[in-house]
Amino acid sequence: MLVIDQMDFLFNNINTIIMLILVIVVPLIILNIVTKTVLKLSKSNSFEETSILSLLKLIRYCVFIIIFLACLDVMGINIHSLFVSLGLVSVAMSLAAKDTLSNVISGLIIFIEKKFQVDDMIEIDNQKGQVDKIGLKAVQLRSKAGLIIIPNILFSTKPFVNYTRNGYYIESFTVFLKNEYILDEKIEQMTQILEKSTLILKDPKYKIFVKNMTEEGVEVLVKVAVDNPLDDSYIISELMKEFKRKIEIEDKK
Repeated sequence: MLVIDQMDFLFNNINTIIMLILVIVVPLIILNIVTKTVLKLSKSNSFEETSILSLLKLIRYCVFIIIFLACLDVMGINIHSLFVSLGLVSVAMSLAAKDTLSNVISGLIIFIEKKFQVDDMIEIDNQKGQVDKIGLKAVQLRSKAGLIIIPNILFSTKPFVNYTRNGYYIESFTVFLKNEYILDEKIEQMTQILEKSTLILKDPKYKIFVKNMTEEGVEVLVKVAVDNPLDDSYIISELMKEFKRKIEIEDKK
């Protein structure tokens, strides 16, 4: 008799049982596929391991919550009031963690778009440095001044430059020439120095412009391309020394 009752129970609830199996198994299969895909992509990407593990943990929690709520719904339990309660809690948590969520979402965009990677030289919001780590909430840059922490949200709201992708960085500086000098002759001498310099790139080619003329002299703007913007101060210093030695330029008063 017990066996018959069990068979009747299974037969009467076969649809519910099948639905429970589906709402549990299908999300777990998808979770497994997503986990393997993210781990595979992370090996060829520059995200730090701890960020990937945190992301996967967050995804697992979300999947388990979805499975739990789906099971309640399949068993006929009214989850409307539960959703209302969760909605209020979610709103409160979202307001409290707005910046964190924004940074995490921006981190995922960085992960997907791959506009830069570790060791790339980038500049954003007047901060320039070499990418040291790409985290789920922030990017860490190495600069001459030390480590710089850039929130991921900035990469979604502000323009940035990837000098490594460009292959070069344009640096400029001003040279002051007295009016008593022959301008064309001095510019030619500067051109020869730049042509022979091993500190700058030859492609794109350097440029020399007359920036301003005063009663005291002429300000000449020099633009050069370098491969590492962290060396810009050293390169400019060396070029200025060479100019002073060979063409007797003046310090601007």
